[in-house]
Amino acid sequence: MEQSSNLRYSLIQESDLPFIKKLFGYSEVTKFYILRDDHALDIASFLDYLISAYHNHTSINYIISLNNNTPIGIIGGEIQRDLDGEVAWNVSFAILPQYWNCGYASEALKSFTNEIKHYSIAKAFLDISELNTASEKVAQKAGYKRSNQAVHMDPNHMELDVLFHWYMMLHSQREVFFSMGISAFRQKDYKGAENYFIKALEAEYEGGPNTDALCYSNMGMACSSYGNYDKAFKYLQKAKSLGLSNPSIEQELNWLKSRGYC
Repeated sequence: MEQSSNLRYSLIQESDLPFIKKLFGYSEVTKFYILRDDHALDIASFLDYLISAYHNHTSINYIISLNNNTPIGIIGGEIQRDLDGEVAWNVSFAILPQYWNCGYASEALKSFTNEIKHYSIAKAFLDISELNTASEKVAQKAGYKRSNQAVHMDPNHMELDVLFHWYMMLHSQREVFFSMGISAFRQKDYKGAENYFIKALEAEYEGGPNTDALCYSNMGMACSSYGNYDKAFKYLQKAKSLGLSNPSIEQELNWLKSRGYC
């Protein structure tokens, strides 16, 4: 994670236990950063959970420090399903109370959000109590938007009142599906690749390299790879009609024409 102008970031490790205990020793912190009951009773188990989740590729968590290496908080995200059932980053953060209202939380959230844009997951979100106006301001400054619908009320923590969903789209759906198509193609799952490229084509185009023509081109190559030559020819011809022409397309079209597919 890139260091920002005022802050430094380091992956959470076992040696951070004294600081984590200190951070979650403040009632102001635990008021809105709710730990699981077993984690609240044993902060070491919470730290073990974060480290294990990182090694299992389901979570990333950082210690936030000042430039003089004084730790002041944590920030991280866990891969979960959001309200729509889509895979997304569930982001959370906590800062020592003495460093509130200094802009550090907003800066850390912006930096972390930029970091997770390097992954193919399309969305990040925070569930914030409407009583937590400070975190709402942090999310807003970092570019997150509040959903119009309340998420839920936690029956185990009614003091939180209603939670609202704050979210940010990290990538367009087209980028995500296109990337999944490339991955499937490399794994020789050509039918799966075709389906992902079709989904990419159906998603809204918001600029960038993954044009309609490129989607059709890759759909054609995928079809040709699993032997559906009629569809391959139609897709590649469509890509060419949209202005995409390169040696690979021409070679594939010529090969298909030589075998009567046209």
